[in-house]
Amino acid sequence: MTDLERTAKKLYQEMKETAGGTRDHYLSLAYLMSECGLVKEAAINQVAFSNTEYGVNAFYFDNERRNLYLLLSSSSSLADQVKQPLRQFVTVGVEKIFATEKPAGNGDRFSNHLANCLLENNAVIDQVYLRLLVSGELTELEQSEYVKNLLEQLEQKKFIIDRFFNGRNVRFTYDKRTVSTPEIGQTGSTSKVCVYDLPIDQALRQAGPNGEQMTIGFMRLMDLHAMYRDMGSRFFERNIRYGLGDKGYVNKSIANSFRKIVIDGNESADVFAFNHNGVTIAAQEVKCADKKCHVASPRLLNGAQTVTTFNAFCADNNLNEENPDYKKYRPVLESIRVLCKFITDAEPAFVTAVTINNNRQNPVAPWDLHANDEIQLLIQDKFRTDLGIYYERQKNAFADIDVETEDGITEKKEIKLLKLAQTFLASDGELKLLGSLRDAFEEDEVYEKVFSPSRLKEDFRRIVLCYKIQYRLNRLIKEIVDKGPAKYWYLKKARNLLWALLCQAILNDEKLEELSGNFGTDMVMSNGFTDYLADVSSRRCRPLIASLEEKNSEKIEAGDVTFLNKDNAFGFCMGEATEKWGWRKKGLR
Repeated sequence: MTDLERTAKKLYQEMKETAGGTRDHYLSLAYLMSECGLVKEAAINQVAFSNTEYGVNAFYFDNERRNLYLLLSSSSSLADQVKQPLRQFVTVGVEKIFATEKPAGNGDRFSNHLANCLLENNAVIDQVYLRLLVSGELTELEQSEYVKNLLEQLEQKKFIIDRFFNGRNVRFTYDKRTVSTPEIGQTGSTSKVCVYDLPIDQALRQAGPNGEQMTIGFMRLMDLHAMYRDMGSRFFERNIRYGLGDKGYVNKSIANSFRKIVIDGNESADVFAFNHNGVTIAAQEVKCADKKCHVASPRLLNGAQTVTTFNAFCADNNLNEENPDYKKYRPVLESIRVLCKFITDAEPAFVTAVTINNNRQNPVAPWDLHANDEIQLLIQDKFRTDLGIYYERQKNAFADIDVETEDGITEKKEIKLLKLAQTFLASDGELKLLGSLRDAFEEDEVYEKVFSPSRLKEDFRRIVLCYKIQYRLNRLIKEIVDKGPAKYWYLKKARNLLWALLCQAILNDEKLEELSGNFGTDMVMSNGFTDYLADVSSRRCRPLIASLEEKNSEKIEAGDVTFLNKDNAFGFCMGEATEKWGWRKKGLR
């Protein structure tokens, strides 16, 4: 325990009865006293002991550096302890703190002191800092996709800061620091603000309904490519997918155009902008003058297939500085332009709507539209933190990462969003929805049930067990059918029912903890787990389905096996299992 942590603990014990608040507030208080040099009486006024609406729990203005610090302190290093207050700050706090008009006389000491500080120092504040201050290691916080997404949204709130400071160039950034080392400042990390100056001859502007701004121009494809090479996967963070894969018709067509323009030289580079739908980019700031556009913190909303296809085209044809023939190709590469819409001053919900609508030129499955939902980010964090498994919420994202270097990921096979939804439905016995997945993603109430926050409380090893069943379903069905092709032919139509029953067999197994430890910690489909599934399938599930067959013998004889995919089929089998072995319906929640 460092001196700062000891001070925070002592202050908490001395003041909690009179001042209230949590240990987090006293960590902020200790920080203001120890690191900012404030006396206790002054520091108390700058700690939000009773205020939760802002998300942050303290502030400090450094007159010498001209920095305003907003502190979000946590006496834990767990990302889960930071998520809720950080979300509050991003979704509500920023706008309340930097509101141009504030209600008077709210009686909250912290709010009044913060408002007064902003008012008195409005003209001299050069930078606003959000400082995430935690005890312990920063690893989990650094790896959290949910936290990354919130900080991504925070970057898009820059326009609120600009509005408050009357358009003055006040930088808005954040860092993460731990107090669990003697020298507090050395373990911090600050976000990288990516800035690009793009040659764009003419730019048009269009205002949105609530102050959003759209800047339109033709940018060089090479500049778009450079952004991707510089930022990597971060460039796609606001997109719903990473690309369509190199086998898709759209990507083949784009690659063919590149070849005709660059390699074969039988098509003009000027025609590409006419044939291409264009790309859309959300940015923190876009300023255009003298045939150049200054773009800060760009994020691609649509056009991922163009970027990834061009990147692959350049790699496949060695179009880089190391190629002695590159000088011959460079002029034509730099002459390929694409229509671009830059979106600024927009709330996350507006950006999400733009993303969805700008991706409609290619078929978008309803599950892809949920890639950036809050619950999906939380699930991704849970798989990474608990099991080191990558959760592919964005289509094709796993192909873009290097497992060897990706922090927190140890497994070489991913869990996919759509298949996870199927797993949840199978474990719940929702056979009808399992056979009609679009309904599960297009109807909000159903989707919220499938991806309920209660899923996060489950032991994720059990989710992995049920998820991996799908890889052996066809083999298990074949083994049963081979024992009596004339008798069990209908089982080929009972894939989802078998999956649901196998989930219940696992969840009702008295050795569930042992199974979870042996087979639920990785994505390997081991012989041991395969043998277990084969045994349970034959010894438990086959008799249950046989009982269902007897009840529906006339339908089977008539070739009607639709009953196998109805919810009451699962209900009947579970009733039998309860009588035979005492099973109870257990879901992954």
